[in-house]
Amino acid sequence: MTSAAPTPDWQRWLSRWEAQQGRYMPDRETRFAMMIDAVEALCGSAPYVVDLGSGPGSLSRRLLDRLPQARVTAIDLDPVLLAIGRNALGDHGGRLQWLDADLRSRWNAREDGPVDAAVSTTALHWLQPNALAALYRHLGTVLAPGGVFVNGDRMEFPPDLPRLAAAAQSIRERQESGDVGDAESWEDWWAAVEQDPGLAAEVAERARRHHDHPDHEHQADLATHIQGLREAGFAEVGTIWQHLADRVLVAIR
Repeated sequence: MTSAAPTPDWQRWLSRWEAQQGRYMPDRETRFAMMIDAVEALCGSAPYVVDLGSGPGSLSRRLLDRLPQARVTAIDLDPVLLAIGRNALGDHGGRLQWLDADLRSRWNAREDGPVDAAVSTTALHWLQPNALAALYRHLGTVLAPGGVFVNGDRMEFPPDLPRLAAAAQSIRERQESGDVGDAESWEDWWAAVEQDPGLAAEVAERARRHHDHPDHEHQADLATHIQGLREAGFAEVGTIWQHLADRVLVAIR
């Protein structure tokens, strides 16, 4: 008779995720705060929000803590990250629900009407330009009139600004070469996850879905994001915060 696998330490896994993400984004908390500020300024204090590519809910949790009347649907395809979020954060007092869905599909986050805002952080750069454009078209049907999309991510300078792009990349590499303390790398974090017997089922499902990030060769630059949002019917699109190529882009439907 085989014994059951031990229950993972969900809170520890979430803490380790936060630490390794912070290793790559020293301005992460500033970006989070700016994104939530934008949602509140444009949607009020009680919005219904979808978090696209939510991972284990880093942005969702911060948004719910800042806006006690808000509700969030966190959407992701990764079974490992969804399991960590569901078990570490739960439903946050009934205001947080989790949706296992591919952003390349026509997902539905709410049965009783449109949503007020969509947010995403460090997620959509993995989508190739055609998939990104399709997501923006779908998002245009999900958001209420006047609804808001807030995307915090690395969006490179367009091709007609090659010297600026090169300078920003050089500065970024110099900054990232500094001391990162004891934080794990992305690769080390995932290697550790694969060694936790309590996550074996989720790791196997992740492999079954072939949920590996595509290469970065054809990722969308800033101009591609803006064009896709404009073509999807968003009336105003602009950057409200930037550090090198790391930006918070806001679009109003």
